[in-house]
Amino acid sequence: MKICTFCGTKNHDDESFCTHCGASLDSSPASGNVDTSLPASTTNTTQFLIPGAQLQEGRYVIKKILGQGGMGTLALAIDTRLVDKPVVIKELIAEHADPTEDVRNFQREVQTLAHLDHPLIPAVTDHFQEGSHYFMVQEYVEGENLDERMERIRRPMDEQEALTYAAEVLDILDYLEQQRPPIVHRDIKPANIIIGARDQKAHLVDFGIARLYAPSKAQRKQTTALGTPGYAPPEQYQGNAEPRSDLYALAATLYYLLTNRDPTEHPLFQFPPARTINPRLSSEVEALLERALALDINRRYQTALEMKRDIDAILYPTLESPGLQSTGIGTTHAPGQSSPLGRIPISGPLGGYSSGQMQQFYQPPVSRPVTRRSPFAPYPPSHTFGRQQQPSPSPGKQPLTSNVAFVFFLFVLFIFLLGIVGYFLLSYAHGLGAVPTSMPF
Repeated sequence: MKICTFCGTKNHDDESFCTHCGASLDSSPASGNVDTSLPASTTNTTQFLIPGAQLQEGRYVIKKILGQGGMGTLALAIDTRLVDKPVVIKELIAEHADPTEDVRNFQREVQTLAHLDHPLIPAVTDHFQEGSHYFMVQEYVEGENLDERMERIRRPMDEQEALTYAAEVLDILDYLEQQRPPIVHRDIKPANIIIGARDQKAHLVDFGIARLYAPSKAQRKQTTALGTPGYAPPEQYQGNAEPRSDLYALAATLYYLLTNRDPTEHPLFQFPPARTINPRLSSEVEALLERALALDINRRYQTALEMKRDIDAILYPTLESPGLQSTGIGTTHAPGQSSPLGRIPISGPLGGYSSGQMQQFYQPPVSRPVTRRSPFAPYPPSHTFGRQQQPSPSPGKQPLTSNVAFVFFLFVLFIFLLGIVGYFLLSYAHGLGAVPTSMPF
């Protein structure tokens, strides 16, 4: 039995974190398993982030520890100045003997996140220092991360559901690629993808080791964590992480979702064909994973948008267009061509559209053919998906409502003329002998 020293909750011996407040049990004195290998600052960091603790003169009240990692401790808190709005507070955990290096990395993370504006990336709302401790405040995304979901369901995820989440993360990665300079997350994995409880969309969190990508400095040895073994690509172990490295990590995440084979429990870079583990998967998905998980970085997808197009081609197989070129997996746009239906840009950020929102753009109406017609052909082919196309009215034919109005006008004109003729006839019958000088109208 392990007793949490922060809240007093009794936990089973196999628990690493308190089931009530989330504090680490292995580093508490009651457990008898103090990890002396951690930096000295790690052992006293929880004096600030414990349930009930207050920061910034009572503005932030800590409610629960969400987790502890190599780059910091996360806690759920409320902002009393904003009607107890839930927020996430991250406290810096020292990584180097020189604390100035840690502070510099922490400030870099704050600056990186503060300038990002994407609906699926939690925004930074505040940062501050208390004593020798540094804190960052972010929006709270209530929901379940993909690692927790896989632990809960204990089976491969539905193909369409997993691809939808991957497409939403690719929207985020495409946005990060468009920054100048581009931003590399460097730690894409199931635990860092939260499915929001309100919008059911994939949110990317934990930019603790994210870096600005400068090709001229790509060969410089990294001085921070390399990411998560099993998800990080080969070049990341050599200190050469770049935007294509995030695509590999996302593909490893997708592989786990679709096969329930955790890459952290197997030799590095070993991914058997997905359908040998989950035969229900489509051959298109297996081919997509094979390409995205190639050890040679030049054989993988080169951009997030390129990978997303192939995923969308699997999600929405009815989409066809002469402006697309086949890549063996789905389709991609030919250079200089516009996107399907001309409504989604083929370069640049997608503005935060989720895969579900993209569906309303990509799915053509049932009553219209998918094949693009020539601008010289007045109407589409007569047959579409085996259904008879209803003939359209000719340009010269007037609508029914216009014909009724015209007939009514003629009737009124006829009555008017008939009244004038009748007046003259009556005048003649009475022997007036001349056209009257005034009219009864």
